[in-house]
Amino acid sequence: MKTRNARQSAVRTAVIGLVSLFSTAAWTRPAGVPGDPAAGKALFEGAGACLTCHTIENRGRRIGPDLSWIGMLRQPESLRRSVIDSHNHRSTFSAAEIDHLVAYLRTLRSIPPSEPSDRTRTIATVSENVEFLSRSERAAEERSDDLVEALAIPEGATVADLGAGTGYFTWRLAERVGPKGKVIAVDIQQQMLNVAAETVKQHRLVNVDYVRGSDTDPKLPQRSLDMVFIAHSYHEFAQPEAMMDAVRRSLKPGGRLVIVEYAKEKKSAPASSLHKMSFDEIRSEIEPIGFDLDQILDFLPTQHGLIFTVR
Repeated sequence: MKTRNARQSAVRTAVIGLVSLFSTAAWTRPAGVPGDPAAGKALFEGAGACLTCHTIENRGRRIGPDLSWIGMLRQPESLRRSVIDSHNHRSTFSAAEIDHLVAYLRTLRSIPPSEPSDRTRTIATVSENVEFLSRSERAAEERSDDLVEALAIPEGATVADLGAGTGYFTWRLAERVGPKGKVIAVDIQQQMLNVAAETVKQHRLVNVDYVRGSDTDPKLPQRSLDMVFIAHSYHEFAQPEAMMDAVRRSLKPGGRLVIVEYAKEKKSAPASSLHKMSFDEIRSEIEPIGFDLDQILDFLPTQHGLIFTVR
């Protein structure tokens, strides 16, 4: 037990505070992800001499960061930019070799499964602080636009903004899915839905539906959503298991769940302890409901951004 806990603690520390050589300045959705992972692994461990710098599951040299879960931390285009960065790498790769390396790095997702545990946190009361949610400096402080960009939502997608609040993310998501897509803004407070509708109207968007949910049911259509986005709201769900079970049923095969919460591990996060969650708390509550952690948006300054897929 002691060894397992120590390993988990090391993983948490690395995920939360990883100082990486990989650029996060831009996030784009590639048209495809070519390359052969097996060829990439052979290159990584052989001619590319990557293990002379990096480690993978205790293999190699820890000069550069450990890459055991880099596939969860970086999208393909970000990985591609890092591989061609001659300042950080000794080897020069051909275009085909870069494709192979990126394909292999995408397979590196070795993070221990979340340990089941009873929920001990106190569920927060529902926020009504419109001024805080709509503060002008929020986008810069939280990298909100980078967050939405990193989700690589395709045009025409159907996305639910669960706990839409003032519509802060609703209009951003609606802009991203485009006129052929749709966003369903869900909140249990009608006054918040009214504010969200006005926010969306100000941005001249018409592809948003508004749904008043309940404590146990977001009232989403089953197997119809490409993504359910929950930002700074999950910690307020009075019946989280029932809500997330409904969320799971609403997703299409291959659909994604995004959870964004202010991080308990970061003192600078602008929220009280009741309105923050730790990395472990999010995983221990979400994964047992039938989700697997697929991506970690580790560039967010004060928040955890975790992307899950349906198991």
